[in-house]
This record gives sequence, C-alpha cells and structure tokens, in this order.
Amino acid sequence: MALERYIMTATSPRITARVSIDTKELLTKAAALVGISSINSFVLNAAIEKANKIMENENSLKLSEDDTLMFLDALDEPSKANSKLTNAFKNYSSKTL
Repeated sequence: MALERYIMTATSPRITARVSIDTKELLTKAAALVGISSINSFVLNAAIEKANKIMENENSLKLSEDDTLMFLDALDEPSKANSKLTNAFKNYSSKTL
C-alpha cells in the first residue's frame, strides 16, 4: 500500500511526543533508510499506515467457526428459486431478449 501524502497548513492540528534519545536515533535512522528526511513525516506516515491496517482489520467480516460452516454449506447447496423469483426471471428475460 502506497503511503498517502497530506497537505499540511498552519491551521492543521498538531500531535507532539517526547521520546528518549535512543528512540529519536532509531526513528532518524529508519527515516533515512526509507528516504524520508523528516522524523515527523516518518512518524506520521507510520502512524497512518498502522491506523489503516487497524481499521481494515476492524471492518473485515469476522465469523465464528459455526457461522463459517453454515456459510460454506449455503454456498455448496444454494436454495431453490421460488415461484416469484422464477416469474421475475422469465419476465426480465422476455424483455431483454
């Protein structure tokens, strides 16, 4: 996933953090390795990437084992079309052919 770029303005909200010297050095080296000169940009990009992954996981469909088996059974044996569905299909087919 490509990192998204955001336009910052003077009125953009600000997030700050105090870190140890070791953490600052680690972030500086990591940012340099990926070609980002600003620690702030590196941290922001990393935070956005992590937040997107969290949101993606949260929004994904989660089924219990029983629900998964029921879903798979439904796919293996689809229900039969009732008369209303059959008539609707015939009506649609007659109009489109």
